[in-house]
Amino acid sequence: MIIRLARIEWPTVISTVALVAFGVLMLSTTADPNTTGLQNQAVQKAVLGVVGLTLAFAMAHIDYRALHGVAGPVYLLGVAALILVLLVGDFDLGARRWFEIGPIVVQPSEFMKLAAVIALAKYLADRSDAPRSLRTVVVSLGIMVVPAGLIFLGPDLGTALIFGAIWMAMVFVAGARWWHLLLPIVAALAAFPFAWFFAQDYMRQRFVTFLDPSSDPLGAGYNVLQARISIGSGGWLGHGLGQGSQSQLEFLRVRDTDFIFAMLGEQLGLAGTLGLLGFFTLLIVQALVIGLRARDMFGRLLAIGIAAMLFTQSFVNIGMNVGVMPVTGITLPLVSLGKNSLLVTLVAIGVLLSIHSHRAAAPFRQQSMHVVRGSLPSTPPRGLSDL
Repeated sequence: MIIRLARIEWPTVISTVALVAFGVLMLSTTADPNTTGLQNQAVQKAVLGVVGLTLAFAMAHIDYRALHGVAGPVYLLGVAALILVLLVGDFDLGARRWFEIGPIVVQPSEFMKLAAVIALAKYLADRSDAPRSLRTVVVSLGIMVVPAGLIFLGPDLGTALIFGAIWMAMVFVAGARWWHLLLPIVAALAAFPFAWFFAQDYMRQRFVTFLDPSSDPLGAGYNVLQARISIGSGGWLGHGLGQGSQSQLEFLRVRDTDFIFAMLGEQLGLAGTLGLLGFFTLLIVQALVIGLRARDMFGRLLAIGIAAMLFTQSFVNIGMNVGVMPVTGITLPLVSLGKNSLLVTLVAIGVLLSIHSHRAAAPFRQQSMHVVRGSLPSTPPRGLSDL
């Protein structure tokens, strides 16, 4: 156990704990004083954080290559859950995205993100000798399109788009040709008129509001405008914990999930937001480094997929808080209240820790990674390994 702990990638752990702590701190400032125990959102976040970190450390001591053998069943189970939630899931705010099993809420789309990363990593790693084949690229795209399509039918466009970003990062690292990456982009642009026609009214409104939030200041543009006011009013150091009219007087809605970044900006100012961004940067960079250090393609692709998932979610959430991305309902990883998102993200962090702690035990095989120009060696340069 001592040896295993010595192999833990501590910068990843520290940044993860710090981000969860940011979330607990923000939720504690908006808690109803009459709520106690697990009724309190900050307490819920802290308890789930401890549970998730325990799962992450447990995962770190399990050889990540065991995921290779269960990738198929886990993927199919996730797809089945997505179909089931469309049929009998709880209908709320015009969408079916989760089940309520007693006090437990299960959101299959969150678990499907990690399941899809594992399945795609297995598929591409097993075909590492032909990553530039169009057939391999098309099938890999299908692996992501199936869950993304089911999630879109929820409807949940924001989460569905995350699968596209994960796919592009993983097939690029696997060695796909550059024009292969353009295929889904061209297809998406061509399908945009049809998607616009079939899209829900609220999806169209969000897109229009993204272009001009002031066009509907009391409706679809309200949250974006209030988020901008919250961040701007925070100044350099913020109003202080539990202070600030936007969050404390509830002008800022959905402050525990979608717009928690805006609340943080109001209370902790630019200094607090830069600290948060610093920990996100550290976490994502460490995920990339773990991927580059991995001794096999499966581990490398797992780490890159998780890094892409973390980057896309954090970029979109922060972007919609500052008005450079449409509002999509994506939570800020590790920080927002989202229970399913928190647990899945912490398990994904555990996979990263496993890849790092087992890299010396993994069998070494020369594997090429063709990129747009030249190739990357399977073993990273000495300087990068010493980071």
